[in-house]
Amino acid sequence: MNVTLKKTAIQKTRIPESNVFFVRELHDRHFDATWHAHMEYQLFLVLEGTGTKFVGNTVKPFDSGDLTFLGPNIPHLWRSDECYFDPCSEKNSRGLVIYFNATALSPLIDKEEFAQLKLLLEKVRRGMELYGKTAQTTIQLMVELVHLHGLESIIQLFRILDLLSKSKEYRLLHDDPVYYQLKDVETNRINTVYNYAARRFKHKITLEEVSSLLNMTPTSFSRYFTMKTSKSFSYFLTELRIRHACKLLATEEARSIAQICYESGFNTLSNFNKQFKTFVGMTPTEYRQKFMTL
Repeated sequence: MNVTLKKTAIQKTRIPESNVFFVRELHDRHFDATWHAHMEYQLFLVLEGTGTKFVGNTVKPFDSGDLTFLGPNIPHLWRSDECYFDPCSEKNSRGLVIYFNATALSPLIDKEEFAQLKLLLEKVRRGMELYGKTAQTTIQLMVELVHLHGLESIIQLFRILDLLSKSKEYRLLHDDPVYYQLKDVETNRINTVYNYAARRFKHKITLEEVSSLLNMTPTSFSRYFTMKTSKSFSYFLTELRIRHACKLLATEEARSIAQICYESGFNTLSNFNKQFKTFVGMTPTEYRQKFMTL
């Protein structure tokens, strides 16, 4: 069963008509906070910064070194943590992104020599996270690519794609391909909800509160959000809080589990433990121990 998304995502394109692909360095206080989609494949590396990434129906934290490969028309948003939006903060976000369009490769893609690449491009329609030695080598190749031009740059791009096509060090973000269907009549509603939730998830958020952002009744909003994201708003909010807790458990050894529970937006430790076990498959203590033994 394919994951079909009909929510609003601003359509963007990044490749000049004169190019086969485009590589871009990102350097700003925070990443673009707009839920969007585009026709190009995208390989995105976070060099500096932390936050939450929304890819299709998946919600996950990101940190420096996060490397994600997306197929065309998968709506996505790398939402920097709230501290990056503070005018007084000295924090910065840096990234490196490669865009390419499969149409440029279409005369070759069905040839025998490109069989592995064709399989890779099908996989990334589900969204792909890369890790291990594959990620380390890919990051090095991407950094080098910035300084290459002409045929050398094309050869480097194919080195990257060849490496990824042969690797088993990846996680797919969805069980099925994600297809985004643009509806001109839609607005930026989901974008509004995602950004609001990312800012406020540490506090109590009521249905009345969030539905008022879209000028809807709580009942209408609940129905709308579930239809557009395939999950209830309460599930989405819990997921957002759990992903934040995972990040703290893995990186903040000095904080107690109780502190992490309340900082992640949960009211009671018992509910936090229950929800964490449901979403992650282990207790917060077991999750923390897993990282302490690495």
